[in-house]
Amino acid sequence: MYEKLDDVTLKSGEKVELGLVKGPDLAWVDRIDGDLLAHKGETWRWGNRLMLEQDLGVDAFFYILHRDGKPFSNVMTVEYDGIGILGHVFTVPEDRRQGAASAIFRGLMAHFEGRNGQAMLLGTGYDSPPYHIYKAFGFEGLEAQSGTMAFYAVGEDAFRDAYFTAGEVVVERLGPTHYPVTPVLFSGGFEGCVRSNVMRLYGRSSSEGPLIPVLRDELERQADDKSTRTVVARVSGRSSVVGFATTDRDPLWPGTCVVDVFCHPNFWAHGSDLLNAMTWPNAHRYVAYCDAGWQEKESVLHEAGFQQAATLKHWVPVDRAATDWVDVNMWVKA
Repeated sequence: MYEKLDDVTLKSGEKVELGLVKGPDLAWVDRIDGDLLAHKGETWRWGNRLMLEQDLGVDAFFYILHRDGKPFSNVMTVEYDGIGILGHVFTVPEDRRQGAASAIFRGLMAHFEGRNGQAMLLGTGYDSPPYHIYKAFGFEGLEAQSGTMAFYAVGEDAFRDAYFTAGEVVVERLGPTHYPVTPVLFSGGFEGCVRSNVMRLYGRSSSEGPLIPVLRDELERQADDKSTRTVVARVSGRSSVVGFATTDRDPLWPGTCVVDVFCHPNFWAHGSDLLNAMTWPNAHRYVAYCDAGWQEKESVLHEAGFQQAATLKHWVPVDRAATDWVDVNMWVKA
């Protein structure tokens, strides 16, 4: 569905149209994915086409500037229950430095706040020109020297307190509606640096890009009636993802699988439920990694039959600025 949002005057004086394409919309698939965003990697393009071609139960918004239906600048958000990811900020080279991105952001933020949007996360280069554009529209870095940024309509503390409020928890297979909200879990400023080895997420970070191939794999497994490999813990009746677990082949060692489990501090009681809800591949051994002394995660791994096998000293920085480092324990289940 296409909706005109505004008329925009570029710095050159040219007048163009700011519009919103809400997926699914087959009329815009080739113009957005096939033309404007064709430079994106195959995994990103798979996600874009999926959102433009199918109703996934999420709000997929492509904010575009265009000339007579030909887009030349884009910002995309994927949202669920007022929480989302912002990405694919792109203007064709010949139209840059004309204020296109800022014009889109003005319309986008007004539209988001008008829909009572709660939170959005994005990733960019720290202290880069885009970083300062996003900062001008209310986004802040998660921590010093971090290019992962967030916007909260009511402030971070109030948003996270509400998002992680206790409630009945259900464990379910990873699906499209989990994609926009899972970054809230991984970007939290709470205990645990080793959050997902499979997705290479350490410390406060966003699952935006790394989760796409995991989601793709799970959707394809479900379509082929194969067993579940990735699960989330969600507060019943809410969008809040409070726990995550997945498994995959170890990229280094034959016959070995990596097992991930990560929960918000208030929800580690469901860590074992997450591990029990997924089917582990046949392997000679399973390995998991945990910050040394992270008692909640260690207890879940021990209950699942893992034993501590080695310690990797001074292995992972605690933050982007590398103000300190943590030891990482390797746990093994044969």
